Amino acid sequence: MENKHLSFSAEVAETLGIESAIILDLYKQNRLDNISSYEDLINSILKHISFIEISIIKSSLDKLIKFDLIKMADSKIEKKYKVKSPGVNQETNKLNNDWAPSPETKEIINMAEISDEFCDLKLKEFKIYWIERGQKKNNWNMTFIDFIRREWAKENSSNKGLPYTIDENWYPDDDVFDILNLSEITKDSALKYLREFNLYWKDKGAAFTTWNSKFIDHVKRRHIMDGNISKNEESKKYSEPGKYKQDFKARKNDNSWAKEINLD
Repeated sequence: MENKHLSFSAEVAETLGIESAIILDLYKQNRLDNISSYEDLINSILKHISFIEISIIKSSLDKLIKFDLIKMADSKIEKKYKVKSPGVNQETNKLNNDWAPSPETKEIINMAEISDEFCDLKLKEFKIYWIERGQKKNNWNMTFIDFIRREWAKENSSNKGLPYTIDENWYPDDDVFDILNLSEITKDSALKYLREFNLYWKDKGAAFTTWNSKFIDHVKRRHIMDGNISKNEESKKYSEPGKYKQDFKARKNDNSWAKEINLD
């Protein structure tokens, strides 16, 4: 049965509009049956959202193509709207000091009313973090957009710059798990320690601005402690005396082990 439900990303809707967000979701779910040309793509979209004026559909689709969120086989369309990424080509690459977000990327960020000054301030931090990690990505512009959105949310939070207490519902930022991965600690492993961390600091009632860093330190300590316990339990299997089937006198007079040794 054909899926009649429509969905969309709230973040995309805030930036590019609800219509663009719906079209992008249809595209990602492979619900558009023909994207070989611009006109075919329009017709495929109309099958799902015929209640929206075609002029709005076209302008919404143009935004998605312009920002390289939808790719088509039609080379003319691709050439007309291809997004440029200064310092990084379209293949998977590591970030370098020469990289800068594309003009289209800044345009998307500005749509969310985030200033160029704030982006420029955070750009150096973004590059230092990813250059040190040495990770390869095929779209640094989208990674930068996500980073700026998170940082902007922090900048405008009610706790900005002030120490605050946490409760049992506190949850670390996504960057915390990226950092822990560098120590070969997975997200699932780290989350095992979250409840005890929250309950401990809730009871203490202390206020800090560095809860993410404290959680990282806590997870690393607990991970090491649990690893040492496992090693000690494993060593006991070999160090503790077992039960003998023979009494001491019988074991003392038993020389069957020597039969296995050939001295010739």
